[in-house]
Amino acid sequence: MRKQRKQLLILLAVLLILAAAIPGVRYFVEKQEEKAAEAAKTEQDSKVLIDAAYEDVVKFSYDYEGGNYAFEKAEDTWHAADEPERNLKEYALQNMLSGVTPLYVLQTIENVTDFSQYGLEEPQRTIAFETASASYILHVGDYNSLTGTYYISMPSESKVYIVEQTVITGFNQTYEDVTETEEESSEESGEDISSEEPVDGAASEESGDDVTSEETGEGATSEESGEDISPEEPVDGAASEESGEGATSEETGEDVTSEESGEDVSSEESGDGASSEG
Repeated sequence: MRKQRKQLLILLAVLLILAAAIPGVRYFVEKQEEKAAEAAKTEQDSKVLIDAAYEDVVKFSYDYEGGNYAFEKAEDTWHAADEPERNLKEYALQNMLSGVTPLYVLQTIENVTDFSQYGLEEPQRTIAFETASASYILHVGDYNSLTGTYYISMPSESKVYIVEQTVITGFNQTYEDVTETEEESSEESGEDISSEEPVDGAASEESGDDVTSEETGEGATSEESGEDISPEEPVDGAASEESGEGATSEETGEDVTSEESGEDVSSEESGDGASSEG
C-alpha cells in the first residue's frame, strides 16, 4: 500500500513538471515560426535587379570622397586604370563587387517623378561596371538611417530602389586601400629584405670575406688566424714564453737570464757563476 502511494506521488510530480514545461515549449515553437516567416518575407521582398557574376566583370569605376577610381581586368588580372603599376589586392576588389554581382533590392518604388526627395536629383555618388555583354550605372542617393538602407536609381528609369547599406559602403575604398604594401608583398614572395640570413651582407656573421668575422682566416683581428699581428700564440714573437730563441724565455737553454741555464752568470745552479752558492 505504501509502495503504491509512493509511485502515485512520483507520477503526479512528473505530470506537474510536464504541465509547467508546456508553455515554455509552446513559446519556443512560436518564436521559431516567427523567425522562419520573417526570413521568408525578407527573401521574398529581395529581388535580383542585376543578375551578374564577379567573374564576368571586366571593368568598374566609382567616386568616393571627391576622388574617381577605375579598374580594368586584363588576362584575369586587375589593374588600376590610372596607375597600372599598382599591385592590387584582388580579394579587396572582389569584396567591393560582391554587393552588386548580383544586385539585390529590398524594395522598388514605381513611377517616381520627384527624385530630389530621395537625394537622386543630383546623385551623391555613381557606381558603374561592365561585363562582356552589358554595362550598368547606379546613381546613389540619400542614406536612410532608420532602416540602414540607401536609395539608388538607374538612368532613364522612373524607379527608385532601396538596397542594403553594404552595397554602397563596400565601395568606400581608395587606391591605397586596395594596394598591397611592401611588407605584404615580401611576406607572399618569401623575399623579405630584413631576412636574418643575408647572402651578400658586408657585415654578415657567416661571410667568409668579412674583415671582422671570427671564422675567417684573413681577418686582421681574427682569433684563429695564424698571421694575425696580435695573436695569443705567436710563433716568432720576441717575447714568446714558448720560443727556444726568446730573450726572456724560461725554458731556453741559451737565455742569459734563464734559471735553468748552466752558463748563466747569475744562475743558482751554475758551477762557474761568480755568485754561485756551490
